[in-house]
Amino acid sequence: MKSLMLAGAEELAGAMLLGLIIVGALLGIFCICAFVAEIWRWVLIARYSHFNKQQASTGLTGKEVAEKLLEGLGITDVSVVKCGFFSAIFVGNSYSPFKKKIKLRKNIFDAKTITAVAIATKLVAMAKRDHDGDKKIKTRSVFTTMGYFAPFAVLPLVLIGILIDVLASQGLGIATIILSCIAVVFYVSSFIVVCLNIPIEKKANADALEFMQKTNLVSAEELGDVKVLYKTYLTMYVLEFITELLYILWRLVKFIGKIFKVFKK
Repeated sequence: MKSLMLAGAEELAGAMLLGLIIVGALLGIFCICAFVAEIWRWVLIARYSHFNKQQASTGLTGKEVAEKLLEGLGITDVSVVKCGFFSAIFVGNSYSPFKKKIKLRKNIFDAKTITAVAIATKLVAMAKRDHDGDKKIKTRSVFTTMGYFAPFAVLPLVLIGILIDVLASQGLGIATIILSCIAVVFYVSSFIVVCLNIPIEKKANADALEFMQKTNLVSAEELGDVKVLYKTYLTMYVLEFITELLYILWRLVKFIGKIFKVFKK
């Protein structure tokens, strides 16, 4: 009996050691990917700024490009507006499938640059996909909104649940469980956005490039610059996906490790 207990303890210890190795490896890879992603973010900012200083041959502002394309595509229910102060900070250049609005920052809305043309055209491509019934556009918009509130909502929701249960003299009961689950949904929504970004952006990029070629919106050289900018954005989304996935796996393995410790006791 004692030998069986010792064997079980050794197996548990081995499992915990393996878990620690996996946690360490995931943490190491996560740190590397996060570092690469941060560097790439600065590459994206640099290219965005560089191409936003180069005047496009079309001579149209970001607003005019978007409106011209929307008119050509027969989309009449989408408006092009300039971002307000808060939307410029928290939302930025974006398309809202519910408000039917393309929002552009001032440096894109009024600019006649390659970046302005690239951003405006891609957002029109998203509006076109939404117009054609692509449900992913609306799905991402919903989860994006939830993701904005995730950092501010998770802890308060859990604390509110605990407070309700304490006041109801139930200890940690049903309110804590329900609000904790809601908090998790808010957190998971951020990861869902990251997952949806890659296919949506990839299709929008392809559509936008097609629009540019059909309408002669940019020259051949400018088209090459736009492709570089789009690829930089897409690479950023891929790195964000990998980093977020590794972070979740790391937290999951740590959670499993805690369960093993409980059983060991």
